Amino acid sequence: EYLVLFLLCFWFLPAIILYANMQYAITNKTTFLANSRILKADFILFRDFENYQARAKEFMANYRKLSAKLFLHNDFELALELGANGIHFSSANISKLSQAPKELIKIASTHSEYELRAAFEKGADFVTFSPIFASPNKGEPKGLKALKYAVNIAKNYEKGVIALGGIINTEQIKAVLETGAGGFASIRYFCD
Repeated sequence: EYLVLFLLCFWFLPAIILYANMQYAITNKTTFLANSRILKADFILFRDFENYQARAKEFMANYRKLSAKLFLHNDFELALELGANGIHFSSANISKLSQAPKELIKIASTHSEYELRAAFEKGADFVTFSPIFASPNKGEPKGLKALKYAVNIAKNYEKGVIALGGIINTEQIKAVLETGAGGFASIRYFCD
């Protein structure tokens, strides 16, 4: 069982997040199956590239009944309007982190040490670091050694790293958690 504990101090301080073995599901589906792994996710990101606003509304309506924190992609104004818990920025939008309201949990996609540091300096609460394992159309895998290095950098900022990319089975989940990563994110593990 992968559990996560959160202490969120939005009113007086930036978010302080205590975490362990977080599960972060990424989906383009606006509904879910009753027996889906996504039901166990701590965070769920809706990421789609067509008719996003309308589909995001449908996603929020259907997923709101779950206990997971719900995230939208790149559009923090829409996230606020629809009552999302957080925002996930692509690596191309890391600069927008500093504009996102404090009440949203902020996650940024990173693929290098430079992006990782920039994301934390701009206000990310977490980063995804990817791809860890081979993943379709995502380039050369970074591997577990690079993930451990990213985790060590994040400790300097007192922030968390979520492993992403090619994570499709429990052996890979165990391996990424052994690096000290705060959790894992996946599309195929949760949605295939």
